[in-house]
Amino acid sequence: MSQPRPATDAGVTGNLPILEFDSSSLPIGQLESLRFRTNQIVESIQSLQRTLEAGGQNVMPAWPDILSKYNILLSQTHNLSSSLVGHLSASAEGTQGNVPLKRPENPYEKLALHPSKPLTDAQLDNELIPLLRNQQTTDVLRQENETVRRLSEHMSTKGSVGVLAPQGPTQRTDYQAVLAECDQIRSEHDQRVERAVRAVSMLRDKYDWRARVAVEQEEPDEIDWPEQAANIQVEGEEMDGDKEQTSDDDDEIEMEDVLGEVNGTPDGTDTAPGTPAGAIP
Repeated sequence: MSQPRPATDAGVTGNLPILEFDSSSLPIGQLESLRFRTNQIVESIQSLQRTLEAGGQNVMPAWPDILSKYNILLSQTHNLSSSLVGHLSASAEGTQGNVPLKRPENPYEKLALHPSKPLTDAQLDNELIPLLRNQQTTDVLRQENETVRRLSEHMSTKGSVGVLAPQGPTQRTDYQAVLAECDQIRSEHDQRVERAVRAVSMLRDKYDWRARVAVEQEEPDEIDWPEQAANIQVEGEEMDGDKEQTSDDDDEIEMEDVLGEVNGTPDGTDTAPGTPAGAIP
C-alpha cells in the first residue's frame, strides 16, 4: 500500500492562491501625488534640521531662515492632510429628476494593503509589517521621550514625568495641573511675541530704515581732476602767499612809521633834545 508523498516547498508554494486584482481600479494618480508630497515633507524636515544644527556649531541660525523653512513645512503638511481627508464626487445610484445625485467619496477609504503573492516569514517581518505600522518608529519615540524629559526639567509640575513618577507622597501631580502650566507657558510666550512685534513697529516708525538700506552709488577710487582746475588751485595758493607777504610788509612799514614819529622825524633823522619838530636848520 503506497503512502502519500509529502509535498515539497515548491509544490506548496505553487498550490497557494495568488491574489488577482485589476490595477486600473486603484487611484494611481492620487497615490503618486501622496508619495510626492510625503517626500517633500521629509526633505523639508531634513532641511530644517540642518538649519537648526548649523553644522554642529554653537550658534543660533538666522530667524528668517528658520521661519521660512517652518512655514514651508507647515504648508506642505496642511496640503497632505487636506488630500487625505478630501473627497471626490461620485455618481450615486439614484437620480433626482434629470440631475444625477453626487455623494462624497474618499478614494483611500476602500484601500487595503495585502500581499498579492505568498511571503516568507522574513519578508513578512521586514517588508510588510513596517508598512502596517500604526505606532511611532523607535528613533522617533526615543526623540519624543527626550524632548518630554527636557521640557519636564523646566516645569514646576514636571510634566507627564511628574504624573507618572511623583517625587513624593505629598507632591502628586495630575494632568490638569500640567495642562494649566502649559497654557501659562503658551500665554507668556504669546505676550513676549506681541511685545517684540510692538517694539519692532515702534522702531520702524521712529527711524527711516529706507535711508539705511538704500543702495549707494559706488564712487571711483581715484578722481581725475581736470588740468585746468589743478592750475587754478596752484595759482590760488601762490596768490594767497603773495597776499600774506604783502600784509607782512605793510605791517613792517606801518611799524617803522610809528617808531619814526616817536623817536625822530618822519624821515628817520634824529633831532636835538628840546628842538621842536619841523624846526630843523
